[in-house]
Amino acid sequence: MSSRNTPPEPRPITEARLLAMVNASGDSFWESDVERRFVHVSDNMCRMMGYPRSELMGRSVVDFMTPEYRAVIVRMAASRSEGDNPLAHTQPIRHEGEFFRKDGSRLWIETVSVPVFDDDGTHIGYFGITRDVSERKHAEQALRDANQRLEAQLERINELHAQMHEQSIRDELTGVHTRRHFVEVAERELDRVRREGGALSLVMIDLDHFKSINDAHGHLVGDVALRAVGTMLVATTRAEDLACRLGGEEFAVMMTDTDHATALARAETWRATLAATSVLADGIVLRLTASFGVATFPQQAGGLSELLRLADHRMYRAKAQGRDSVFGEA
Repeated sequence: MSSRNTPPEPRPITEARLLAMVNASGDSFWESDVERRFVHVSDNMCRMMGYPRSELMGRSVVDFMTPEYRAVIVRMAASRSEGDNPLAHTQPIRHEGEFFRKDGSRLWIETVSVPVFDDDGTHIGYFGITRDVSERKHAEQALRDANQRLEAQLERINELHAQMHEQSIRDELTGVHTRRHFVEVAERELDRVRREGGALSLVMIDLDHFKSINDAHGHLVGDVALRAVGTMLVATTRAEDLACRLGGEEFAVMMTDTDHATALARAETWRATLAATSVLADGIVLRLTASFGVATFPQQAGGLSELLRLADHRMYRAKAQGRDSVFGEA
């Protein structure tokens, strides 16, 4: 009978054939003794490390590790020595880190090693497979760097957005908030007081004789006077207060969680502070005063429009009684 279809007998794997297959795999193989000194290294290992075999044999693998990689191995060894599990000393060990090549350059490697035992069960060393993963690690680092740059750019964009938003709700001349922002926030605060109770007070402020300042000295001097009022309010209002320029020479301050008596006292402080302030503008010393009207929600007004009208009415009552004064009577 023909033996044409009979499969050939398997050839025994000699050491030479095994080494040829090992070197053809692209990975690097090595053996060490229990002190982790090389007793065999494959051709690929020599090429990867840049050393001739004679300069690797007998040397400890630890000699080629960077300090950071060596610290990882020390921690792993300490962890494996803890506990009573006998399998902890027979399981494969997987780790990665950087080696120094002969030319001093660094090489990222990934290694899987297993303990080797003789026929009597005595631990005689380690067998390992080492792979160059520099390209992957560099790609990972490049990705991390790119993500960090993107995060930095996003943070900068958010900062710019916040700056633009702040600029959009601030009066450019005086530094206090705009009327539009004031109305939006005031409506929300009134709703909060309706739900939670308490009081919210509003102080209207109108710079006295402002038209005369503009007519006598010009708009640039008038702008200095307005800026002085804004600067005072920014410096003396609480973080939870909301100071705004309603238009022209008219300002307002909304004070949350503030009753009428407290609002009157604070308005009087602002009046006295402004009256004691001298402003130098274009060589001219200005003495500024203002008239103040105070109203409180919900005790004296049922909504924002009514609160604004009442505070405005009382501000004009302050002007009518001689200016440089505070009016807040019912």
